[in-house]
Amino acid sequence: MAGRRPLAPGELGSVKITPQGTGSVTARAWTRTAGGDRKRLRATGTSEADVLDKLKQQARGYLFVDGVLSEDSSMAAALAAWVEDRASNVRPQTLRIYRDTVRWLSPMIGAMSIAEMRPAVVKRVLRDVERTRGEGAVGHARTALSGAFGVAVEDEALDHNPVLSLRRQSKERPIPKALTVEQVSVLRQVIAERELRVARYSGTSAHLLRWVVEVMLGSGLRISEVLAIRHQDIDWELNRIEVSGTIVDDVDSWHLVRQDELKGRGQARFIEMPAFAMSALAEARSSMQSITARQPAMPALQGQAEGKIVSARNIRRSLRDAREDSRLVKALASTGLVPDDVTPHTLRRTAATLVAAATGDLRNAQELLGHADERTTKKHYAGVAFKVVGSARVLDQLLGGVAGG
Repeated sequence: MAGRRPLAPGELGSVKITPQGTGSVTARAWTRTAGGDRKRLRATGTSEADVLDKLKQQARGYLFVDGVLSEDSSMAAALAAWVEDRASNVRPQTLRIYRDTVRWLSPMIGAMSIAEMRPAVVKRVLRDVERTRGEGAVGHARTALSGAFGVAVEDEALDHNPVLSLRRQSKERPIPKALTVEQVSVLRQVIAERELRVARYSGTSAHLLRWVVEVMLGSGLRISEVLAIRHQDIDWELNRIEVSGTIVDDVDSWHLVRQDELKGRGQARFIEMPAFAMSALAEARSSMQSITARQPAMPALQGQAEGKIVSARNIRRSLRDAREDSRLVKALASTGLVPDDVTPHTLRRTAATLVAAATGDLRNAQELLGHADERTTKKHYAGVAFKVVGSARVLDQLLGGVAGG
């Protein structure tokens, strides 16, 4: 009598399903690893179909051994392999985004095998992501899928990357949103009046939003880069700042820390600052009472807790509070903008677009924003209507005379 056929790697043996008193279901089964070893599997879920999917996912995971994927490996294994592959090559905040993406994407497709992820399936997955998590999550999902398939191609589990077979829908890209000089003036007035209202209970931190906004308008920096400016980064004689770090959440402690790296490599630079931005930095420094707060390595912009890093979330919250003012809403309407369009990133774009007529050289904008590729500046910041961005002199001419507070 012929013996039973041995389990193939990643294949499920007989499955024993046991209902639990809590309404859940437990299932047990055997599988075999790519190395030939038998492995016992166990899963708990809400239904038989649920636990079977979990067992299949576990079984396929054992096909991923010694860093090699096969076409029968699960997408959960492929995504995990991609994150592991990128861990030492990206910055901590980028790695956190990758891990978070895999956290919510893996339950959607993790039990499927790599071979099942044909382009049509990938397209449906991306549509499901847009429907359930919003358009903003699609880019993260596409990056994760493309990365996982890239690892699979390297391991010869796939012949090609299915994501690369998808055609991106061509959409007319709107001109990036930026504020006019008049809108900046109204925003400043609103922020200054907000300071008067909250100063009774906010102390020094009542001025923080204005200081950050002025520095962003004068430098085009990201908000996390503005909050990372230290006293030692400011050259008061030359009226310039050194941009060399950003604020991130520490991956281990979840506390805010200054990272001595920027978002992209090669972005460290000196920026000549207009007088209105330098005035904001000087006012912030003069408000500091303690010697510790004035130490060279301390943040140039601090809140009520002197010496502490300010969270970008607090600035965004304060900006949301100010942008609903009826005067600002009316001013924005003249160019088709709404309050939700007034974000820290809009201020960054504003610094890169207001002086279009004054210079006419897109490279000025590229250097100010720290972009490695001029196409990034043109597509996402300068657009077709704005060819250039300015210098300290031009920004002072445009914005220096309308500073609030």
